[in-house]
Amino acid sequence: MARPEVSAEQKKVKRDAILSAAREVFAEKGFHAAGIADIAARLDVGHGTIYRYFDNKLDIFLTLYDAISADFLRIAQGTRPDLSHTIEDYVGEMQRFCMEFSQIFLREISHLRIFFDEVHAAPEIRRRFEASQQAFQLATERFLDIGRDKGFLRGELHIPSTARLLNAMILDAMRASVEPATASNNLLLLAMTLIEVFTKGALNR
Repeated sequence: MARPEVSAEQKKVKRDAILSAAREVFAEKGFHAAGIADIAARLDVGHGTIYRYFDNKLDIFLTLYDAISADFLRIAQGTRPDLSHTIEDYVGEMQRFCMEFSQIFLREISHLRIFFDEVHAAPEIRRRFEASQQAFQLATERFLDIGRDKGFLRGELHIPSTARLLNAMILDAMRASVEPATASNNLLLLAMTLIEVFTKGALNR
């Protein structure tokens, strides 16, 4: 008897379920220790079901990484400093970015450590990480360029270096915030402190 045809919606549901289970398995075991068998067992399905949707566990891991990276990048690229008419508007746009960024971070916080821990687990993971960092660099440079062109930032500010430093501090804040909670590693607090430090040194006041 022929197997019933699976609809596109059913395929999406199954694929999403695999990704959800894999996220939990990777977070618990790490990339190297986790296996397709662990993901299949979490869903109570055979190995073949997983392989119908993904080539291997690296394919699954990269899919998860790309989804979270895309969410963060969407916020960074979606900022509108060009609509700012005053320095206060410009700083407000930075604060809005931090709030939206923090919301996604907090939604995914239980799983994010794996993406920091496993950057060097495979060459393709490292390549994706570096590509996402480059995309963030360009988005940050755009934000700063607009601020300088509008006269909100000091004219002598070296944009690429400043963008790199800002992104490095944001990444470090993210790393700190996936560690066991302490008063010093609340992401939103770190982000707002970063804005305060940046505005005191870079704004054209």
